[in-house]
Amino acid sequence: MKSFMVNLIGLAGSWYMVDLTSENSLNSIFAPLVFSGFLISSVLWFIVKFGVTQGAGTAGYFGSGDSGGFSGGDGGGGDGGC
Repeated sequence: MKSFMVNLIGLAGSWYMVDLTSENSLNSIFAPLVFSGFLISSVLWFIVKFGVTQGAGTAGYFGSGDSGGFSGGDGGGGDGGC
């Protein structure tokens, strides 16, 4: 949780310093780069903390059924009705 607070403080501080039209290179170049770094770090923190579990349940991606996980379909092999 401490790392998340550091990320939030870093995001807020670097956002405050960003001024893309400034003549000062600290505000126009360095601050946006630092903000991007803190933003990426925050996203990675969320991924590590909560995980990516979408589609990874017990049923798998295609669902669970008597057909071994793949639902629907007739198995193919027909002549197309012609």
